[in-house]
Amino acid sequence: MTLSDVTLIGKKVLVGIAVTLVPFIIIFGGLWLTQKLLTNHNKVKTTNYQTK
Repeated sequence: MTLSDVTLIGKKVLVGIAVTLVPFIIIFGGLWLTQKLLTNHNKVKTTNYQTK
């Protein structure tokens, strides 16, 4: 195997990894965004003031 063969295999492996990860990133990113949009962000903040 020549150097060009090894670089070609390396490029194919990297492209394969990228093609595999992109759909997972899209799916889990969408799930995360959906969870963020559907959770209640109107949590009441209570503050305790001490009077003298």
